[in-house]
Amino acid sequence: MRGDKKDASGTENGPTPPTEPDSIEELMFQRERLDHRAMVEGIIRVREARARFMPENWFSDPAWDILLRLYQAYLDGLERTIGDLGSFASTSPATTIRWLDVLSNRGWIHRRRDARDQRRVFISLNEIGAEQMRECLEQIRKLG
Repeated sequence: MRGDKKDASGTENGPTPPTEPDSIEELMFQRERLDHRAMVEGIIRVREARARFMPENWFSDPAWDILLRLYQAYLDGLERTIGDLGSFASTSPATTIRWLDVLSNRGWIHRRRDARDQRRVFISLNEIGAEQMRECLEQIRKLG
């Protein structure tokens, strides 16, 4: 992924900031990124609105909630902590870790320990996971 990779606190951990598009391909990539960002935001807002009216456990889907937040972070050049993801998915740390293990076993995520606090682990989608989410969102777009 092009651009800086930052954790949720805004600490820079990557190569260079995003640049102006220097080709049609880069411009198309940036447009797709913005389109997907808007789709993810919309899906998250719908899920949050639904949770205000119906019990959370009626529509519990921690894997999807985690993937949405990881893809959102990927598009923004961010990493998330296990605690962030558990909070977003309204799950216990054990459930969050279990789903992250599933994603890790599929080769979709990258884990990185915080250099200053080894207890803290940052999670990000890798290119495989991001491509799966891209394809999924493209299929959703075609349906609607």
